[in-house]
Amino acid sequence: MTAQTVPPKKRVQTRLAPAVRRRQIVEEATRLISISGFKSVSLVDIAEACGIRGPSVLHHFPSMNDLLAAVLDHRDEVDTEEAPTLEEIAFPSSTSAYLRRAAERNLGRPELIRLYVILGAEAVDAAHPAHQYFLDREERNYDGFAQMLSWKANPLWAARELMAFWTGLERQWVMDPAVDFLAIWDNFAERFFVRD
Repeated sequence: MTAQTVPPKKRVQTRLAPAVRRRQIVEEATRLISISGFKSVSLVDIAEACGIRGPSVLHHFPSMNDLLAAVLDHRDEVDTEEAPTLEEIAFPSSTSAYLRRAAERNLGRPELIRLYVILGAEAVDAAHPAHQYFLDREERNYDGFAQMLSWKANPLWAARELMAFWTGLERQWVMDPAVDFLAIWDNFAERFFVRD
Protein backbone atom coordinates (compact mmCIF):
# COMPACT_ATOMS: atom_id res chain seq x y z
CA MET A 1 0.00 0.00 0.00
CA THR A 2 1.42 3.39 -0.94
CA ALA A 3 0.95 6.62 0.94
CA GLN A 4 -1.51 7.69 -1.74
CA THR A 5 -3.80 4.72 -1.16
CA VAL A 6 -3.86 4.98 2.64
CA PRO A 7 -7.00 6.84 3.66
CA PRO A 8 -6.38 9.93 5.80
CA LYS A 9 -6.62 9.31 9.50
CA LYS A 10 -9.89 10.60 10.91
CA ARG A 11 -9.66 12.85 13.90
CA VAL A 12 -11.34 11.18 16.82
CA GLN A 13 -13.34 13.60 18.92
CA THR A 14 -13.30 12.95 22.62
CA ARG A 15 -16.71 13.19 24.20
CA LEU A 16 -16.77 15.54 27.15
CA ALA A 17 -19.58 16.55 29.45
CA PRO A 18 -21.18 19.77 28.13
CA ALA A 19 -19.90 21.91 31.00
CA VAL A 20 -16.37 20.53 30.57
CA ARG A 21 -16.43 21.08 26.80
CA ARG A 22 -17.76 24.60 27.25
CA ARG A 23 -14.99 25.37 29.72
CA GLN A 24 -12.39 23.95 27.32
CA ILE A 25 -13.70 26.11 24.47
CA VAL A 26 -13.57 29.24 26.65
CA GLU A 27 -10.06 28.46 27.88
CA GLU A 28 -8.75 27.77 24.36
CA ALA A 29 -10.45 30.92 23.04
CA THR A 30 -8.88 32.89 25.89
CA ARG A 31 -5.45 31.51 25.04
CA LEU A 32 -5.77 32.18 21.31
CA ILE A 33 -7.25 35.67 21.70
CA SER A 34 -4.51 36.58 24.19
CA ILE A 35 -1.96 35.73 21.49
CA SER A 36 -3.40 37.47 18.45
CA GLY A 37 -6.60 39.31 19.37
CA PHE A 38 -10.26 38.63 18.78
CA LYS A 39 -10.27 39.83 15.18
CA SER A 40 -7.52 37.38 14.21
CA VAL A 41 -9.04 34.24 15.74
CA SER A 42 -11.59 32.19 13.85
CA LEU A 43 -14.14 29.64 14.89
CA VAL A 44 -12.04 27.04 13.06
CA ASP A 45 -8.94 28.02 15.08
CA ILE A 46 -10.81 27.49 18.33
CA ALA A 47 -12.38 24.22 17.18
CA GLU A 48 -8.99 22.84 16.10
CA ALA A 49 -7.42 23.84 19.43
CA CYS A 50 -10.18 21.85 21.17
CA GLY A 51 -9.93 18.87 18.80
CA ILE A 52 -13.50 19.35 17.60
CA ARG A 53 -15.34 20.71 14.56
CA GLY A 54 -16.74 24.22 14.18
CA PRO A 55 -20.39 23.17 14.57
CA SER A 56 -19.50 21.75 17.99
CA VAL A 57 -18.30 25.19 19.09
CA LEU A 58 -21.50 26.72 17.75
CA HIS A 59 -23.50 24.19 19.74
CA HIS A 60 -22.18 25.83 22.91
CA PHE A 61 -21.82 29.41 21.66
CA PRO A 62 -24.19 30.54 18.87
CA SER A 63 -21.72 33.20 17.65
CA MET A 64 -18.18 34.44 18.10
CA ASN A 65 -19.60 37.43 19.99
CA ASP A 66 -21.27 35.05 22.47
CA LEU A 67 -17.96 33.25 22.88
CA LEU A 68 -16.16 36.55 23.44
CA ALA A 69 -18.67 37.44 26.16
CA ALA A 70 -17.95 34.08 27.82
CA VAL A 71 -14.19 34.73 27.56
CA LEU A 72 -14.60 38.10 29.28
CA ASP A 73 -16.82 36.56 31.96
CA HIS A 74 -14.15 33.88 32.49
CA ARG A 75 -11.46 36.54 32.79
CA ASP A 76 -13.50 38.40 35.39
CA GLU A 77 -14.24 35.16 37.26
CA VAL A 78 -10.53 34.29 37.45
CA ASP A 79 -9.62 37.87 38.32
CA THR A 80 -12.25 38.35 40.98
CA GLU A 81 -10.89 39.11 44.37
CA GLU A 82 -12.76 40.14 47.45
CA ALA A 83 -12.91 43.88 47.92
CA PRO A 84 -10.41 45.13 50.48
CA THR A 85 -11.61 45.91 53.97
CA LEU A 86 -11.52 49.52 55.12
CA GLU A 87 -8.56 48.63 57.34
CA GLU A 88 -6.64 47.35 54.32
CA ILE A 89 -6.95 50.70 52.55
CA ALA A 90 -7.29 53.16 55.43
CA PHE A 91 -3.87 54.70 54.82
CA PRO A 92 -1.74 55.46 51.77
CA SER A 93 0.78 52.79 52.76
CA SER A 94 -1.86 50.09 53.20
CA THR A 95 -3.53 51.00 49.87
CA SER A 96 -0.13 50.79 48.19
CA ALA A 97 0.58 47.39 49.78
CA TYR A 98 -2.84 46.04 48.76
CA LEU A 99 -2.37 47.12 45.12
CA ARG A 100 1.16 45.72 45.03
CA ARG A 101 -0.22 42.33 46.06
CA ALA A 102 -2.78 42.64 43.26
CA ALA A 103 0.03 43.40 40.79
CA GLU A 104 2.01 40.36 42.00
CA ARG A 105 -1.08 38.16 41.59
CA ASN A 106 -1.67 39.50 38.06
CA LEU A 107 1.92 38.88 37.01
CA GLY A 108 1.36 35.22 37.83
CA ARG A 109 -1.35 35.14 35.12
CA PRO A 110 0.34 36.62 32.03
CA GLU A 111 -2.25 35.17 29.63
CA LEU A 112 -5.01 37.16 31.30
CA ILE A 113 -2.97 40.36 31.25
CA ARG A 114 -2.24 39.84 27.54
CA LEU A 115 -5.92 39.16 26.89
CA TYR A 116 -6.97 42.37 28.60
CA VAL A 117 -4.30 44.49 26.92
CA ILE A 118 -5.01 43.14 23.43
CA LEU A 119 -8.80 43.23 23.71
CA GLY A 120 -8.69 46.66 25.34
CA ALA A 121 -6.78 48.02 22.37
CA GLU A 122 -9.15 46.41 19.87
CA ALA A 123 -12.23 47.57 21.78
CA VAL A 124 -11.34 51.24 21.33
CA ASP A 125 -13.36 50.80 18.13
CA ALA A 126 -17.00 51.49 19.07
CA ALA A 127 -18.08 48.70 16.69
CA HIS A 128 -16.04 46.07 18.55
CA PRO A 129 -18.28 43.64 20.47
CA ALA A 130 -16.33 44.27 23.71
CA HIS A 131 -16.42 48.09 23.47
CA GLN A 132 -19.21 48.56 26.04
CA TYR A 133 -17.70 45.93 28.33
CA PHE A 134 -14.47 47.92 28.53
CA LEU A 135 -16.27 51.23 29.07
CA ASP A 136 -18.30 49.72 31.91
CA ARG A 137 -15.29 47.98 33.45
CA GLU A 138 -13.20 51.13 33.42
CA GLU A 139 -15.98 53.09 35.13
CA ARG A 140 -16.16 50.43 37.83
CA ASN A 141 -12.37 50.57 38.21
CA TYR A 142 -12.40 54.37 38.48
CA ASP A 143 -15.08 54.17 41.17
CA GLY A 144 -13.20 51.46 43.07
CA PHE A 145 -9.89 53.29 42.90
CA ALA A 146 -11.54 56.58 43.91
CA GLN A 147 -12.90 54.86 47.04
CA MET A 148 -9.44 53.49 47.81
CA LEU A 149 -7.94 56.94 47.31
CA SER A 150 -10.46 58.87 49.39
CA TRP A 151 -7.56 60.47 51.27
CA LYS A 152 -6.38 62.19 48.05
CA ALA A 153 -7.44 65.81 47.40
CA ASN A 154 -9.30 64.73 44.24
CA PRO A 155 -9.93 60.96 44.46
CA LEU A 156 -11.47 60.64 40.99
CA TRP A 157 -8.55 62.34 39.25
CA ALA A 158 -6.14 60.28 41.33
CA ALA A 159 -8.08 57.14 40.31
CA ARG A 160 -7.73 58.05 36.62
CA GLU A 161 -4.01 58.73 37.07
CA LEU A 162 -3.54 55.40 38.85
CA MET A 163 -5.53 53.54 36.18
CA ALA A 164 -3.54 55.20 33.38
CA PHE A 165 -0.27 54.21 35.04
CA TRP A 166 -1.41 50.65 35.77
CA THR A 167 -2.75 49.89 32.28
CA GLY A 168 0.21 51.60 30.62
CA LEU A 169 2.66 49.54 32.65
CA GLU A 170 0.76 46.35 31.82
CA ARG A 171 1.00 47.21 28.11
CA GLN A 172 4.75 47.81 28.40
CA TRP A 173 5.18 44.50 30.22
CA VAL A 174 3.15 42.61 27.58
CA MET A 175 5.28 44.18 24.83
CA ASP A 176 8.50 43.35 26.68
CA PRO A 177 8.34 40.86 29.58
CA ALA A 178 11.86 41.93 30.58
CA VAL A 179 10.32 45.15 31.94
CA ASP A 180 10.62 44.98 35.73
CA PHE A 181 6.96 45.64 36.48
CA LEU A 182 7.27 45.56 40.26
CA ALA A 183 10.35 47.79 40.42
CA ILE A 184 8.63 50.40 38.27
CA TRP A 185 5.44 50.03 40.33
CA ASP A 186 7.40 50.52 43.57
CA ASN A 187 9.05 53.67 42.19
CA PHE A 188 5.64 55.08 41.20
CA ALA A 189 4.00 54.04 44.48
CA GLU A 190 6.65 55.78 46.55
CA ARG A 191 5.62 59.10 44.98
CA PHE A 192 1.90 58.48 44.44
CA PHE A 193 0.78 57.00 47.76
CA VAL A 194 1.24 60.08 49.89
CA ARG A 195 -1.43 62.39 51.22
CA ASP A 196 -1.94 65.55 49.15
